[in-house]
Amino acid sequence: MGIRYYAYPLQPGYVNEARRNPYPFLSPDPLIDAWGPEEDRPRMLYLDKAWRELQHVFAVTDGRLQPRISLELVKGNVTPVGPYGGHVGFVHVLSPEVVKEVAEDIVMVEPIVETDIIEAVPYSNADYANSFLRQAQDFMVALADDGLGLMH
Repeated sequence: MGIRYYAYPLQPGYVNEARRNPYPFLSPDPLIDAWGPEEDRPRMLYLDKAWRELQHVFAVTDGRLQPRISLELVKGNVTPVGPYGGHVGFVHVLSPEVVKEVAEDIVMVEPIVETDIIEAVPYSNADYANSFLRQAQDFMVALADDGLGLMH
């Protein structure tokens, strides 16, 4: 199964409200949103399980030991609960200003090569990670162009 990643656009006027209580703004069934009939899908970013690869790529750049602003798109981790693999998802809200910064940064990210991720995420591969990187780049540029925030 695994932990999957979903992000949805957020109107600027709802950013503060979503930060106080994000759950009314989240889909009750994001997997159907991602995998359901195309004509029924809402505007969203679905990264499957590639959020871990993108976290690694965005975490450190150029030896500066500080993360790219693009990490805001995939930062966080779930909180395990109970003995049976249950978890509470990490929810994060980005303002339109941060979305714009992420969009400007993420388009500068070069395609991922195998050696960039194989040590951190040994079960992954560059083709898988790059397909989701491209989707994230397109999604963030479109949100920034529309002046929207985001929540994941």
